[in-house]
Formats: sequence, structure tokens, C-alpha cells
Amino acid sequence: MNDKFRAAGLSLRLITALILAAVLIAAWVMGGWYVCALVAVLALAGMGEFLFLFQHDGGWGMKTLGLLLGAVYLASAAFLPAMSAQPALAFCIMATALYALVCWSREKNLDPLRRAAVMICGLLYMPVLLVPAMHFSRWEQLFVVLLPAVSDMAAYFAGVSFGAHPVWPGVSPKKSVEGAIAGLAASIIVSCIMGASIGSAPLAAFAVLGLVMGVMAQLGDFFESAVKRAVNVKDSSHLLPGHGGVLDRLDSISFCVGTYAAVSALYPFFPV
Repeated sequence: MNDKFRAAGLSLRLITALILAAVLIAAWVMGGWYVCALVAVLALAGMGEFLFLFQHDGGWGMKTLGLLLGAVYLASAAFLPAMSAQPALAFCIMATALYALVCWSREKNLDPLRRAAVMICGLLYMPVLLVPAMHFSRWEQLFVVLLPAVSDMAAYFAGVSFGAHPVWPGVSPKKSVEGAIAGLAASIIVSCIMGASIGSAPLAAFAVLGLVMGVMAQLGDFFESAVKRAVNVKDSSHLLPGHGGVLDRLDSISFCVGTYAAVSALYPFFPV
């Protein structure tokens, strides 16, 4: 019976993965506003999951305002040039501060400040980190999705097959040193292959980029694991059958998008 349930779970996970891959590929092929719309939807869904993790029951004012502010920021980033989103971010933070002030004037405790902190962290964690992908070139968009995906798969299979030494047991006991090394190796290989094929920087630069991106992909995974352990849940939600929630799928990608946006601003890796 356990084998049947396990097989059913794997089938459900595979079906969900194929649907997600089809949506991602379709948006990437069509490009432009389709990518912007997909990034916006995923960012808002991830932010919503983050807000619900820290206040599952009640707190509808915080959740509603947080998602509205996230939508404002994402819309400004999609419809305006990249730097024009910064005033929108400032507006969102000030609106959150005003919300905390009004709530504190009534409650006179730390809860409004905690809720405001959760709102700002959710905004920074999903919309702000993912927004740069709207303005990446097509190959950069492929790079920041493919690299963490391959790294995650390599780390998982190596960890299951050979993992014996926990890499950070205080945060995620099941992740192993062997899996982490395999993930980093896969990141470097993916980066070098894409660099040799379509890159505009030396191969050595892509090897370093792959290493940095691999480290950040794993740190993104660890960060989300820590968040879930802090609130004592296994998955960020049940939105994606067999995969958990949107945060469970975007934890590595969000860190990779933010990292690549910072690095590529200093050193171009792909042709514009």
C-alpha cells in the first residue's frame, strides 16, 4: 500500500512539474508581457504564502494591504523603466509604516510592528527579488531559471544516493554536503555551457558566476527551510500538488534572480 501511495505521489509531482514547465516555456517563448505577467502572478502568490505563514488565521488587513502594495510595486516595475520601481518601493514601505502607526495607536503593543515587518519582508523576498527578471534578456531569463533547477535536481539525487554528512543540520537536517557539492558542480557546468554557447564573457567568468549562483541558490533553499521551521510547517502551501507551494519552487530562483541582477549590473555576461 505504501508503494502505491508513493507511486501516486510521484505521478502527481511529475504531472504538476510538466504543467509548470509548459507554462514557463510558453511564457518564455512568447516573451514580453507574458513574462511580466507570469513573474507578477508568481511573485504575488509567493508573497501571499509568506504572509499566511506568519499569520495563518486572521490578519486580513495586513494580508490584503501587503498584496495590494505588492501589486503596486509589480505594476510599476512592469509598465515603467526598471529604476522607476524604486519610488514605488519607497511608497510601499511608507504605506506599511503608516499602517503600523495607525494600528499601534489602537493596540499599543508590538504586534502592529511585527505585522509591518512581515509585510516588508514578504515584499522584499518575492516581488523585489523577482522583478529584475521582467527586464532580463531572453537568455538571462532562461539562465536564472535553468541553473537553480538543475542545481536543485543534482543536489537532490546526489543527496539521496550518496548523502551522509549534513551540511547545515540546524536549518535543514536532510541536506547533505555531498548534495551541496553536486549542486555546485551542476551550477558551474550549466553556467559554462550557456556561456560557451551564447555568452559574451570569458568562460572563466562564467565558471565563477556559476559558483556564485550555485551558492546563492542553496542559500535561498536554506532560507525558506528556516522560515518554514520557524513557523513549524512542512510546505509553504498546498497550491502545487506534489510540490507544496509557490515559495517551495521559487526559493532558489528568487535568490538567483537577485544575485544575477546585481552581478550583471557590474559585468555583462550575455548580449543585450
